[in-house]
Amino acid sequence: MLTIPEEFLLLTLRDEDGGFVDILPQASAAGFVGAAIMDLALQNRVDSDLEKIWVVDKTPIGEASVDLILTKIAAPGFDPATDRLIDQLVDFGPRVRELALQRLVERKILTVSEGTILWFLKTRRYPIIDGRELREAKLRILEILLGGELPDPRDICLMSLAHSCGILGQVVPPSELKRAEDRVTTLAKMDLIGQNVARSITIFTEIVARASFPTIM
Repeated sequence: MLTIPEEFLLLTLRDEDGGFVDILPQASAAGFVGAAIMDLALQNRVDSDLEKIWVVDKTPIGEASVDLILTKIAAPGFDPATDRLIDQLVDFGPRVRELALQRLVERKILTVSEGTILWFLKTRRYPIIDGRELREAKLRILEILLGGELPDPRDICLMSLAHSCGILGQVVPPSELKRAEDRVTTLAKMDLIGQNVARSITIFTEIVARASFPTIM
């Protein structure tokens, strides 16, 4: 099974050319941190309330993109207050993304190709090898958002991240986007997921929103 950071990364991939959709850097960083924390919550490594987060099991899950965040939360001096999470962890978001990308290449889900734009700017793209995992993630979300299927906690985490980071439109047709957004909001409030995961979704939806639309002083 792929990690939530890996599936989230696949949702940011343009399957037609192997490039990535445009996301504000702050939102992307917060989104990948949120994906790792949600994975930790699902695997009972962390717990939280609306004021703080804490580690309940320091055992690594064996996936670098997720274990990186586990070690940071478990480190001495980490401030558990939820309103400090973005300040302490957001700088690790690009590294979470990089580790997830490396793992997808190692799993032979993505491959690497390099080229040039014009003659001076080098670019690297990650074409999908057979598309199965990407189709599975997108179809799963589509069936839940538009077909009325009941999601599991993992799916709700992934949909909430996609919604918060503004990439839900990569999954659903433009004509269905408003309907999909309303369904994500409804599902996140339903008793289909444990309180631990629900709290993590609430916390990180707010964090990504703050990162995407910072207050101008």
